[in-house]
Amino acid sequence: MASESSHNQQHNKGEYQSSESTHHVPPSASHDLNPGAGYPPAMGYPPSMDYPPPPPGQYPGYPPPGYYPYAQAPPAAAYYNATVHQQQGYERSSGFSRCFLTTIIFLTLLIFTSSIIMWLVLRPQLPVFHVDNFSVSNLNATLPTFTANWEANLTVRNPNTRLKIEFSELQNFVFYEDDYLLASAITSRPFSLETKTSGVINAKLSENNKDNLVENWVVDKLAKERSNGSVSFNFRMLVWTTFRSGLWWKRHLSMKVMCEDIQVTFVGASGDGNIAANGLRDCLVFV
Repeated sequence: MASESSHNQQHNKGEYQSSESTHHVPPSASHDLNPGAGYPPAMGYPPSMDYPPPPPGQYPGYPPPGYYPYAQAPPAAAYYNATVHQQQGYERSSGFSRCFLTTIIFLTLLIFTSSIIMWLVLRPQLPVFHVDNFSVSNLNATLPTFTANWEANLTVRNPNTRLKIEFSELQNFVFYEDDYLLASAITSRPFSLETKTSGVINAKLSENNKDNLVENWVVDKLAKERSNGSVSFNFRMLVWTTFRSGLWWKRHLSMKVMCEDIQVTFVGASGDGNIAANGLRDCLVFV
């Protein structure tokens, strides 16, 4: 009995060893069968899915090099060409802007320089204005009424030797003292003066106080001065002119002519008066 039991134990041990030798796989063989698997699956868990190893240069969990998330990546040549064309467009635009700006600056400087040179060569002089006669008629400064008529005759002379002066429009004003406007009128009869010639300007103005342009205290002050036998008026003009030399050079100028402190002497109690013999006759001209 003892020998039979020993024989059975040896037989079972042989079968166990044979079975173990049949099912045991060395680690090297396991790695060969499942490349990339570092360790065998843990007991009690299903075996992991076997995936092929990533190609060289690629990391697990990241897209391969050159991967584009859209349907198709744009060709590199097209992107390069678009960038080059865009840069060339910017360069052409900036180049044109610089050229245009340079041309404008050059033309401006040329015109300005030529104007200065011609101004120095032609040496334009402002016309000379002189009061020949200044009269007042029908002056009535009895409140609340104020009426009067003024007439001015002036001589204007062109002192230039190379330039003709053209007069297009004149605005005439009569002031009492410095800032009290009594009447105004516009003379729209163009005329011109050749070099070293003279002309006559006749201006007529009137005031009947329809629009109450003259304040009562101004009328009262003028009446008191009239009672002394004379009144001082200021005759002023705005003149639009053109200086011209032939057909190739001209310049427009507007000027202010101020004939100040014109003394008008009245005879008796009448409302008619004329410029005094010693009244100022020359006018000032400002551009």
